[in-house]
Amino acid sequence: MHTVIAPAQPFNEGKPRINLPGVYGASPNKPFLYRLPVTGKPPILFECLSGLPGGLSLNESTGILSGTSPAEGHYPVIIKASNALGSDQKILMLRIAPDGICRTPLLGWTSWNACRGAVSQADIQKTAELLVSSGLAAYGYQHVNIDSGWQGEYGGPHNAIQPNNRFPDMKALADSVHRLGLKLGIYSTPMLKAWGGDTFPGCTTGKLDKAYADVYYGIGSDHREANNVCQWEAWGIDYLKYDWAPCDVKNASLMKECLLNSGRDFAFCVTVAAGIENAEYWKTHCSSWRDNEDSNDVWDNVKKRFLTDRWAVFCSPGHFFDLDMLEIGYFDGRRCRLTEDEQVLAFTIRALFPSPIQISCDLEKLTDFDLALLCNDEVLAVNQDALGNGAVCISERVTRNLDRAVQSEMKIYARLLEDQSYAVGFFNLGETETEMTLRLAAGAKARDLWAKKDITCVRDQLAVALAPHTARLIKIKGKIVE
Repeated sequence: MHTVIAPAQPFNEGKPRINLPGVYGASPNKPFLYRLPVTGKPPILFECLSGLPGGLSLNESTGILSGTSPAEGHYPVIIKASNALGSDQKILMLRIAPDGICRTPLLGWTSWNACRGAVSQADIQKTAELLVSSGLAAYGYQHVNIDSGWQGEYGGPHNAIQPNNRFPDMKALADSVHRLGLKLGIYSTPMLKAWGGDTFPGCTTGKLDKAYADVYYGIGSDHREANNVCQWEAWGIDYLKYDWAPCDVKNASLMKECLLNSGRDFAFCVTVAAGIENAEYWKTHCSSWRDNEDSNDVWDNVKKRFLTDRWAVFCSPGHFFDLDMLEIGYFDGRRCRLTEDEQVLAFTIRALFPSPIQISCDLEKLTDFDLALLCNDEVLAVNQDALGNGAVCISERVTRNLDRAVQSEMKIYARLLEDQSYAVGFFNLGETETEMTLRLAAGAKARDLWAKKDITCVRDQLAVALAPHTARLIKIKGKIVE
C-alpha cells in the first residue's frame, strides 16, 4: 500500500503547541539566538516560568530568545505559550558547553538546488521571510544557508573573500535574518577555486600545494582561513559548509580552530568526501559531515542514501552524518520528479538516521503535500530526539528472479529514543509490493507517525504492507523481539 500522510494542520490556528527538541545547545559567552518553534493562532504570548539564566531575554510577542550565552552548565527553562484558545508549556533544556551547538540535527533551507550558482541576496531575504510566513519556522526550521555562488574577489578590511554584486550588503542581510530569529549560513572551501562557478575563490591562495595534488581544484600554499572567519564573524554568520574532496583532517582542523577562536558559534559541516578513515575526527569536531554525492530527484540517487549504515555508530548529540539536501518541491525550474512515495522515503531516512534536514526548493510554491511532509511534528520529533542515536538496520531481504535481477528489496531500521521507545523505519526499495513483519514483546504498542494513527498488532506481530519505493515510520512503545 502507498504511505498515508496526515494533512498538515494550519500552523496559525488552534491553541499553542510547543515543538521544542529535548535539548538546545550553545557555547558559553557567545551571541545566542533561538526562535522558539510554536504553532497556534496569533497573537501568542511567550513566557519563561522558571527564570532565564543571566544574559538571555525572551521577547514575549515573537518568542525569540536572544542575548549572550551563560556560563557552562545545564539550564532547564520552563517555556509557556498562551493564546485565546489555551496554552502549552514545555521544558527547554539549555546545554551550554564549549563548541556545544547543534545538539540535534540542523533544520533549515539551503540554496543550491533552489538557486544553483545564481543565488542572490534577494533570494535569501525572501526565503527567510517565507520560512516564517509559511509556518516552517514554527516547526523548527531555523537555518537559511547560502551555498556556492555568493563569492566575489578578495578584499575588504580583513583581506577576505567579498560578496559579488548579487549580495550588495551581507551584514544587512545577516541582521535582517537575525531579526526574524533565524540563522544565516555560508559556503566555502580550502580549494583554490570553489565548485559552482569557474572563478569563485576559496580559503587558500598562492601556489598549488603539491601535498594536495589529488584535491579537485587543488589547495593553495597561502592559507586565509583566519581572514575569512574574521569577515564572517563581522557579518554575523552562523554556519559554514566547508566543501572539498577528498576531505582531510589537516585542512578541516585549520578552519575549525579559527571558528572556535571567533566570537560566534559556527555550525561546521564538512563535505563532500569525509571518508570513514577519519571518522574519529568528524564525529568529534564537526556538527555534520558528508561522504556522498549530491542528492537529486532520481530514484537511483535516493537509494544511495542507504549506503550509510556504517556511519550510524559515529552519530551522537552535536555530530551527525549528513544525507544532503532534501529532494522535495519546485527547484531547478521544475517540480520534483520523484513520486510522492519516493519523497516520503527520502524524508523518512533523514528523519530516522538522523540527518540534518535542509529544504532546497522555492518556498513560494509549496503544495499541500509538501507541507504535510515537512510539518509532521511527530516525524520531526524523531529527527530531533535528544539521544542523537544513529539508526541500525535490524532486518533486510533481497529476492531475485531467474535472471538474477532484483525483484524485491526491503530494509527495517530501528533507533532508540529518549523516552525509551523505538522509531522503526520500514523501507521498500524494490519494484514489487511487499509485506514486512516485526515481532514485538507482549503488550507493545505501535503508532504510524506519518498517518498519526495507532496501529493494532495481531498476536504481538506488527505487519506492514508497502508499495514499491516507499516507507513507513512506526513508533513502538515496548520491546522489539529480534
